[in-house]
Amino acid sequence: MTTPITDDEARALIASAIDETLIVEAAAGTGKTTALIDRIVHVIEAGRAEVRDIVAVTFTEKAAGELKLRLREEIEQERRRAAESGDAAALAAFEKALGHLEEAHVSTIHTLCADLLRERPVEARVDPMFVVLTERQADRVYDEVFRTWLHAQLLAPREGVRRSLRRTARRNFGRDVDEDGPVERLRQAGRTLLQWRDHPAAWSRDADSERDRAIDALLQAVEIVAALSARPAWREDPVYKNLTAVRALGAEIARARLEGPLDYDG
Repeated sequence: MTTPITDDEARALIASAIDETLIVEAAAGTGKTTALIDRIVHVIEAGRAEVRDIVAVTFTEKAAGELKLRLREEIEQERRRAAESGDAAALAAFEKALGHLEEAHVSTIHTLCADLLRERPVEARVDPMFVVLTERQADRVYDEVFRTWLHAQLLAPREGVRRSLRRTARRNFGRDVDEDGPVERLRQAGRTLLQWRDHPAAWSRDADSERDRAIDALLQAVEIVAALSARPAWREDPVYKNLTAVRALGAEIARARLEGPLDYDG
């Protein structure tokens, strides 16, 4: 059983336990960046690593710039303290860190990965002259590719696309564009897939027999509830009124059964 520690103890541990691997999980605005800078400063002061051997990554260019600026300010403050206290070893370490600060890997994770790929383009099998797109550029490329793909799919849609296009869109009252329409659902599904591209195998699904039986059972339940609520003793009965949509769906199912085999996608 893990013994809880206070916030001050946790911050002290992050800064001082430089030979241990730590995972820190905290909400926004709680001081994670400050704790990270304190840890980097202690690592440099203890001589465990030079500043150019340290990697600190964040998500945005703005945050990375602020992180490097704050790191420089903190190292300069520690250098002055070391000079005033006469700590020659710490002074030398901080002066060397300031001289090589621009070599530190303080950047976004995208920039770090791009640097690694440029160092090893042959092993990575990439063009060494590649560029990293901005978010807007990536969005434009994705939209163009998605439109081309969708036009090809509409000529002969695959099973997943056909099912998605058959699903009823939610109505957004007061808006001209249905943000949850079938095309937009496919677009967002593609974006999600881009974030999880390391699939170990091709996608597959179970046989449709289980799906069809589940849908049959659900439709039968709807029809039973619709029949049970069809003849109320009182037309203003709240239960009767609240089940209006169920009775309408039951009637639609009955009409579909008369027309032939049920269209489970529809």
